Amino acid sequence: MHVSLSALESALRFVEDLADTDDPADLGRRALPGLDRLVPADVLTYNELGPETGRVSYCAYPEGVLFSPDSLAAFAAHMHENPLINHMQSTGDGSPMMISDFLSQERFHRLGVYTEFYRQVPVEHQIAIGLPPLGGRVVGIALNRGRGDFTEGDRDLLGVLRAPLVRASSRSRSRRRAREALTGPDDSQLAGLTSRELQLLELVAMGRTNTAIARMLEISPRTVAHHLDNIYRKLDVSGRAAAVYRAVTEGMVAPRDNGRGQAPAPRDPAAEDR
Repeated sequence: MHVSLSALESALRFVEDLADTDDPADLGRRALPGLDRLVPADVLTYNELGPETGRVSYCAYPEGVLFSPDSLAAFAAHMHENPLINHMQSTGDGSPMMISDFLSQERFHRLGVYTEFYRQVPVEHQIAIGLPPLGGRVVGIALNRGRGDFTEGDRDLLGVLRAPLVRASSRSRSRRRAREALTGPDDSQLAGLTSRELQLLELVAMGRTNTAIARMLEISPRTVAHHLDNIYRKLDVSGRAAAVYRAVTEGMVAPRDNGRGQAPAPRDPAAEDR
């Protein structure tokens, strides 16, 4: 994999722009312009597809790009023909893939999804990355060009960018669940957590130490420990692992992924710094 230094610097700025995304619905709107600066495309879309037949939700960049109800209906009727959607749905693999990885351009042109939708955009080349599924929906970002296929360098850069996009997606979903819990009728003690305590609890669930959290939030380790003591008291737990377990099981934070699609067991609280 080869990614230039200038591209990595731009990627870091892109990641910083996503750091405070609070709403999953806002992720696409914020991410697409930055992706376009890094991997130029004619049209970029953030998509949530299914699970019901024909259900399509999207946002597009440039913002002036709008698809008519008829064109969206055509896409919904034929989206199962797109090999990238099929690949994400059947394998769960969200790594960057191009239509040209699966089909020649001649075969692509024979598809109903091309003749009824992509030809009108126009889309001759597409690369996409997948994000964590949401409620059974396939979630992904597609970059489209009318001329000139994407390169292996584009694929490598999107591979680098996918990890912070996945984290931003998980973080925004956690924050939405937290807001719902705080504003709902539930009298759970989780409703007593402040926004700062929720943010800190998310970092603890990601496996960050007190020292690392202090650096990220620009506070002292002693302040981190004070916040944790307040969190333990409000959650009625005795330590770090128990707080993470309760927060995850009650949907306040997203579980960490161990790279195999599974959430690892919480660490022994005796092994963690308070």
